[in-house]
Amino acid sequence: MTRGLTELGMTDVASRSRSGFIFKAALWLGLAIVFYVITRNYFYVQDGMLDPNFTIIHRAYNFNLMELPLILLGVALLCLGLAVTWTSSRRSLICVAGIYAFLGLDLFALRYYVTYVEPERLVIRQVRLETPKLDQPIRILHIADIQAGAIEAYQNEIFERIESLQPDIIINTGDFLQVVPPATFESEWAKLHALIKRVNPRLGTYAVFGDTERELYRYKADALEPLVMLSSRDQRIELGAGALNLYGLSLYQSKSEEWAMRSIEQWLEHSDPNDFRILLGHSPNYALAVAESPIDLCLAGHTHGGQVNLPFYGPLVIDSDVPAEWAKGFRRVGIPYLNVSAGAGSNRRHGLPPLRFNCPSEMTIIELVPMRPIL
Repeated sequence: MTRGLTELGMTDVASRSRSGFIFKAALWLGLAIVFYVITRNYFYVQDGMLDPNFTIIHRAYNFNLMELPLILLGVALLCLGLAVTWTSSRRSLICVAGIYAFLGLDLFALRYYVTYVEPERLVIRQVRLETPKLDQPIRILHIADIQAGAIEAYQNEIFERIESLQPDIIINTGDFLQVVPPATFESEWAKLHALIKRVNPRLGTYAVFGDTERELYRYKADALEPLVMLSSRDQRIELGAGALNLYGLSLYQSKSEEWAMRSIEQWLEHSDPNDFRILLGHSPNYALAVAESPIDLCLAGHTHGGQVNLPFYGPLVIDSDVPAEWAKGFRRVGIPYLNVSAGAGSNRRHGLPPLRFNCPSEMTIIELVPMRPIL
């Protein structure tokens, strides 16, 4: 009897010892995986991920949201396999397997969310701006960076939303398409142009050139109608007792403060100061130079709001010279107001999938309203 109790006690001690070993091994393995993840991402940054290099971004995306969860699930399966053999430590091994499986499945769920959910969770921001220059309210829809790999259900949804918002004027600050083969620019532009025609509002649809639609330079103005491309030129729109005066910067001008100001100064010199002046450019870089200029509203896109915004850190990449807090949203930058759209789509360069985290796609309704008289 005493011998049996002794053997049982020794078995319990061995079982506890093995369980302790398993947890220590799991801890060290976890630390090794964390070190490996940090090292891989460090080298992605060193290789230019944040420059941004979209090939490296694609590799980092695949590693963190495909390879890493597979590694974690592989460890979970290994632990379950050991649980079949080490029956005395089965509970400990199943517990460890559960932790790794939970982490791996969470990363797969995150991959699904950032690729298929948030990129199509289109948010409509609304801004109200009072002005003494107009005698009637005007609804501007500011959209940027549709950047479609192909025209599909989501892009149709964008234009259905635009139609439902009933804007008076649409201003697009560039990057219409970024086709992903087998799609071609010609096939997808025809589809997108049909959508633009369908929602054209009473005051028209205006745009500037972005980075991704250089093929559009080949099209004559009448082939783009009702879309009006403004590149280093303005458009005055009469509105009863007031007027809108839109000036579109070329792509190069929008990215260069010096070149932008040369063009902007000429526009301001020849435009009526009583007009509501709207300056639009693809990149918001130009806004760094206009703080003292008598402009009412500046519009830009290009930054995508960073697409990936980390808590307590902010956007990883904005590809612009403006402060990170300017990468999206409406604010005053001296005399003018500035709205930078986070974009209705996502960057598809080098076949990158749609990718957004804590930065959903968006459009902005800017309602210009006559200023109430001070009694």
